[in-house]
Amino acid sequence: MRLLFITATRIGDAVMSTGVLNALIQENPGLRVTVACGPLAESVFASVPGLDRVIVVDKKPLGRHWIALWRETRNTRWDIVVDLRRSLMPWCVRAGRRLRLQRDDRTVHRVPFLSALIGADPPAAPHLWVTAGHVAYADRFLAGLERPVAIGPVAARPEKTWPKDRFVALARALTGKGGRLAGSPIVLIGAEGDRPVIDAMRRELQDVGGSDLIGCHDLMAVAAVLRRSAVTVVNDSGLAHLSAAAGCPTVTLFGPTRPDLYRPWGDQVVAVQAPESESGRNMAGLSLDTVENAVVELLA
Repeated sequence: MRLLFITATRIGDAVMSTGVLNALIQENPGLRVTVACGPLAESVFASVPGLDRVIVVDKKPLGRHWIALWRETRNTRWDIVVDLRRSLMPWCVRAGRRLRLQRDDRTVHRVPFLSALIGADPPAAPHLWVTAGHVAYADRFLAGLERPVAIGPVAARPEKTWPKDRFVALARALTGKGGRLAGSPIVLIGAEGDRPVIDAMRRELQDVGGSDLIGCHDLMAVAAVLRRSAVTVVNDSGLAHLSAAAGCPTVTLFGPTRPDLYRPWGDQVVAVQAPESESGRNMAGLSLDTVENAVVELLA
């Protein structure tokens, strides 16, 4: 059997869709899988069992990326096509079973919303395919660093980003003398473009042990590092979903986005939202004490 799985551009959305893909793989032994996703999410699916290929869908004006995807998939007869992007692709290729996401439901979290497409009850929790090679990467990266505090200080937009100085203060409060994770090292995580922020934070935390994971293109290697972390504190971002799916206790800081729809999925997850103000939910209004207390309560 062959599956064409069309999923998200953004990392967080892609991670939330992995439960659906994993459920289909489990239900169909020997399934051959082709995944179409955005370039940032490519490594989320690189080690999927039964993978034939990952097709990177680069968005183009006037929807030309769908034409490119059609050209890549038109010569295959698919047993199942799953489309989480609400395109016309399921009807543009030869397919047996066609499953296409309908309009958004703003009353339910994305994981059960996506799971309903395949009738999964309970919802299909996100699943990461971490290999022995990824574990070996984490072993090398974390050599000498036991159960670090992972911090993701950058988000895609300023209104979703907690002030850098608060992250620095939080790191000191948690790992300093008398802190809940006293003596733990700090691992700062971000994309290559986040280097200036992370470098500035590391200078302010130069007396605190740890390391920085910047620009790692293999998200499953990052997940392997997160699996070995004591806790992750992160802005609303793809990294938050990756951490939760990896099984790391995760505290996610939300600004204007609705946590009831988009918080990371899992039992070891806390979403802390900035308070409402006249100008909306401003991340600057989220206090250090509120976030520190959330971390302490989660770890308790």
